[in-house]
Amino acid sequence: MTTAYKLNDVFIENTVKALSDLLLDYYIFPKTAETIKRVLLEKLSEGDFYKVESGLALSQKITGYMHDISNDLHLSLFFSEEPLPLQLYDPNADKNTELRQKLNNYGFEKVERLPGNIGYLVLNEFVYPELAGETAAHAMSFFSDTDGLIIDLRNNYGGSSFMVTLIASYLLDGSPPVHLNDIYWRFYDTTQTFWSLPFVSGKRFGRDKPVYILTSRNTCSGAEEFAYSLQAIKRVKIVGERTRGGANPGSVHRINDHFKVFIANGRAINPITKDNWEGKGVLPEIEINSDEAYEQAYEMLLQELLQHFSENPEPGREELLKDIKKILENR
Repeated sequence: MTTAYKLNDVFIENTVKALSDLLLDYYIFPKTAETIKRVLLEKLSEGDFYKVESGLALSQKITGYMHDISNDLHLSLFFSEEPLPLQLYDPNADKNTELRQKLNNYGFEKVERLPGNIGYLVLNEFVYPELAGETAAHAMSFFSDTDGLIIDLRNNYGGSSFMVTLIASYLLDGSPPVHLNDIYWRFYDTTQTFWSLPFVSGKRFGRDKPVYILTSRNTCSGAEEFAYSLQAIKRVKIVGERTRGGANPGSVHRINDHFKVFIANGRAINPITKDNWEGKGVLPEIEINSDEAYEQAYEMLLQELLQHFSENPEPGREELLKDIKKILENR
């Protein structure tokens, strides 16, 4: 049975001061870091943090203050009853994480062709392309000859910006490349740019056919990057709920044996909006309860295809148009 770690005043004071110094060194917004430090030290001097009953309660209280000041959902303090290892856990280097991703088909939960020749992709994670690239190529190639596509990100909490770029590239043409996103890294004082790829394995869906993205309040981080970047270039329509609002990437820092903090040291900067979705989320064109988003997007896409091919008839497509009309009549 594990005995709960008991905090003492000296340990709490050292934790708050060490956290404040880390924020000054690494947080993407130095002025915000200064404000957070000032507030935390004021609360410390007022005795606010000495009243907590547990390490978890302290981490939650401090995280609350940091969120209130920064409006940054990624910025969080964590408590561990067990002493933290000197070398913090890196999920990207963990073989168990790699196995989990593999057993979850690298986030590609469903790849389906719906009646009406519409593709449906349920994607729950953006795994690094070096692991998931082949799966992504097979999945996206499957949709190349469909007339429309629904990408379901309602349970996608994020992942790799490189996979975001890869999947987005299948929804565009190889040339000219499209500037999708930038990330400014404070620690390195450099900007990393993300452009659509001139070559992808398999076949592209291309940039001319309609794409709908489904979102929920759970949609976060890299999934928001995917939706926001494609929305900014008017490539997609988003249906569902405003997303969670976590844009700025970073890393975990060990404070002491029992506390660690995630600090964002990068800032996403969209080349069109010159902004990102931090604290705001991505706002759908069609804002609707996420439980209803699939049916709404499917019907809108069927209507869009019916209108397009009625106005631009193609020999051999007559039966498909009849099917679409029949589906809509029965809905």
